[in-house]
Amino acid sequence: MKEFLSLDNIFFTVAGQGISYLEFFGVLLGLTSVFLASLARAINYWVGFVYATVLFLMFLQKNLYTNMLLQPVSLGINVYGLYKWTRPGKGQKNSRNQLLTSFLSNKQRVYYVLFLLGFVILWGFLLTKLHVLSDTFPPARSPYLDASVAGLMLMAQILAAQKKWECWIFWILLNVGNVVMYISSGLVFMPIVAICFLLFNFVGLVHWKKEWEKHKQVC
Repeated sequence: MKEFLSLDNIFFTVAGQGISYLEFFGVLLGLTSVFLASLARAINYWVGFVYATVLFLMFLQKNLYTNMLLQPVSLGINVYGLYKWTRPGKGQKNSRNQLLTSFLSNKQRVYYVLFLLGFVILWGFLLTKLHVLSDTFPPARSPYLDASVAGLMLMAQILAAQKKWECWIFWILLNVGNVVMYISSGLVFMPIVAICFLLFNFVGLVHWKKEWEKHKQVC
C-alpha cells in the first residue's frame, strides 16, 4: 500500500512526463465527483471525501504545504454540503427530496466577490511570509496566484454546498486558469484533465438551471 501511495510509483508516461498511480487515481476521483455534482447527485460528496484525502497525500509528498492544509477545510465543507443536500428545509426540496438549486441575490454576489478579493490579498500575503516563520515552508514562487486558485476553489465549494448555481461560475474561472497555467508550464496530461473538469462544469451550469426552472414550473 505504501508503494502504491508513493508519487515515485509511475503508472504511465505522457510526452515523457510520468503519472503515478496516486495521481491517476486522484484524477479519476476528481472527475467522478465533479460529474456527479454536475448532475446534482448528493453521492458526489462521498467521492469527494476520498478525493480530498488523496490530494492531502499528494501535496504532502510534493511539499505543497499550503495546498495540503486546505484539504481538511475542503473535507469540512464536503461534510457540510452532504448534510445540507440530504436534509433540506421546508420548501427547499426537489423531486428527489434533496436540496433544490437556488440563486444568490445580487447583493450576495457582491459580498462573495469582495470576500474572494479579501481572501486572495490576505492569503497571498501570508504565503509570502511562511518561509520566514518556518524553514519547513519553501519560499512561495507565485503566492497571489496560489491564493487566487485556493480562493476560487473554496468559494466554489462553499456555494456548491448550499447548491447555489453560481458555484459553477467559480469552478469555470478556476479551471480556465488551470488550463492556461498547465499549458504555460509545459505540462501535457494536466491540461487535458482540466479541460475535462471544465466540460463537466458547463454540464453543471446547464443542468442545475434546468432543475431550478423545472421546479418553478411545477410550483
